[in-house]
Amino acid sequence: MKPYIVAVFNQKGGISKTTTSTNLAVCLAAYGKTVVVIDLDSQGDSTKSMGIDPNVKRGIYDLFVGNAEVNDIIIPTPFENVRILPSTYSLAGIEIRLSELKDSQRTLVHILSRLELDADYVIVDCPPALGILPINALAAAQAVIIPVTATPYANDGLMRTLPSIKYVQEGLNKSLLLQGVLFTINDNNKTTRKINDLIRHRLGGTVYRTEIPRDNMVIEAATARLPVCIYDPHSPAALAHLDFTGEMLDRHIKIAAKASITLPPVCPREQALANLERWSERHMVNVDRPTGDRLRQKKAQLDRLLYGDRTPFERFHLDVIHFFIDNRLYLVAFIAAVFLLVGILLGMGVGGVKMLLQATGLM
Repeated sequence: MKPYIVAVFNQKGGISKTTTSTNLAVCLAAYGKTVVVIDLDSQGDSTKSMGIDPNVKRGIYDLFVGNAEVNDIIIPTPFENVRILPSTYSLAGIEIRLSELKDSQRTLVHILSRLELDADYVIVDCPPALGILPINALAAAQAVIIPVTATPYANDGLMRTLPSIKYVQEGLNKSLLLQGVLFTINDNNKTTRKINDLIRHRLGGTVYRTEIPRDNMVIEAATARLPVCIYDPHSPAALAHLDFTGEMLDRHIKIAAKASITLPPVCPREQALANLERWSERHMVNVDRPTGDRLRQKKAQLDRLLYGDRTPFERFHLDVIHFFIDNRLYLVAFIAAVFLLVGILLGMGVGGVKMLLQATGLM
């Protein structure tokens, strides 16, 4: 049976496409599936996160231009049942090369059609923006997953992405299915919930129930070049990715059933978590937990993504506002306390205030 090809795509950058792709891959393997990851981003972050040297000589670029066969470039990762078609720095120039080819938007379709990939799933990590590589991925895929981060511009980015998918569905790939929308880097505050609710209202059951929380362990894992599900399987983000993968598998089983296809059962969640724990124990022996400037830079980068260029004081002010929005009784109590204090100070007069300040050593 041909593998189920899933593209992970959003036109907006910085919304955890690579984190979603790599953790989905290892979680699928933990559930007993065989997986191939295709890294279509010239930065090669999926390649690095899967423990592969980004300086490999040949990769997916060589498949596109016909300089290699799949067996020449496919690489086993350190994780059982997960292999990767890696990105190389040459991929940055693929747009020009593909523009010279006939039917360039379906190049990946032709490549995959002649391959015998022994895998249950192929996960394609797409670069941001609607260039030739994401179009190739969507043209070749059976399904697309859209990661979304609940920032003020998330809804706009999603509304730009959906027409792009529809464009591919109407022309290049009529069988392409929107498998689901996944909330990532989810902060637990009023603004996040409002954006999430707005998107859920517009897209209904297309949005996954599972939401991936904001978790600094993801940053540590990326800095250590590991999926967070391997770096710390019991971290909030890792457990959420495991739940999301289970939900994605359930959807695929139902989709296949409608086409009268019966898929093999998946192992229980407890067994999948045990597999991640076993792999983590094996791989974390030689991994130093990252510290220092590189980790701080990664955290600062995430803060800029979520909060823009706000200063720490402005972010603190925003957190206070969110706290009082979420806890209105505290807001009422705070306002009452302020009015009470002002009333006491006015009743005491200027002289009384001076005496109070002198008594407390503030004057």
